[in-house]
Amino acid sequence: MNVLFIAGITVGQGFTDDAKIAADFLHAFDSLSAKGGIISAEEVQKALMAERSGVTLDLAKPASRELTGHGVYEKAKNATVITGVAYLCPRCENVHLSESTGYVIDPKGIIVTNYHVTASYAFMKDGNKPKGFVVRMADGRTYAVKAVLASSKKNDLAILQLETHGDVLPAIALADSAAVGDKIYILGHPKGIHYFFSQGNVNNKYMEEVGEGEGKFFREMMSVSADYATGSSGGPVMDIYGNVAGTVANTRMFLHSDMNAGVQMVLKNTVPVESLWKLIRK
Repeated sequence: MNVLFIAGITVGQGFTDDAKIAADFLHAFDSLSAKGGIISAEEVQKALMAERSGVTLDLAKPASRELTGHGVYEKAKNATVITGVAYLCPRCENVHLSESTGYVIDPKGIIVTNYHVTASYAFMKDGNKPKGFVVRMADGRTYAVKAVLASSKKNDLAILQLETHGDVLPAIALADSAAVGDKIYILGHPKGIHYFFSQGNVNNKYMEEVGEGEGKFFREMMSVSADYATGSSGGPVMDIYGNVAGTVANTRMFLHSDMNAGVQMVLKNTVPVESLWKLIRK
């Protein structure tokens, strides 16, 4: 138990103030935006359409000592970021931040998130106007995204470079793979609930059919039983050692039938780390 007894007072783990984190994140974006240097939506568009692969990285050696659930949480929290897509909506003059998740894999400020998270900034819709793309560390440090190093629309992955001004960031190691039945953990920010931690197992590893008609293709997918929701996209899926085994991607709801719309199961799809290795090494 993570409880300390000091002078007769029980001191437990602190409580996350989600409203304060969101407000501080928006304030930090305003400060970064005033300084300039944030990558434009047009630059991100070009990079995503190029779909580059192959990145030189300073990766941490995978851990081999099993951790408690809380140990995985503490290790991962330092390297897990809140991604923020800033935009102006057509209904007011306020800047909004759409939050998702990512994680640092190189201390020089290189992170992994989803392609679709990055594309939400590059290809903004519904009359919204992009203002910036930034990330927030768990300790409050906030950095602008300055480049897209590699991306794969098919595998829903993007590797981004942050402007850290020389800061060395905590990074998380990559596993080689995970097997069906393995215990896994997920950290993310579902619906603005920051650093929500869940536990489950790898349910399946399969080739998912995506697209329609001649545009159909198959991609590697790993389904898990740990909980997550919108805002968790891009978050790390970790093994019992705290190494990344996958990246949160999407959910798929199974109904009983067209005649009976009762939900029977929600498939939690994550991108297996094998797909990330292929993007890095090409």
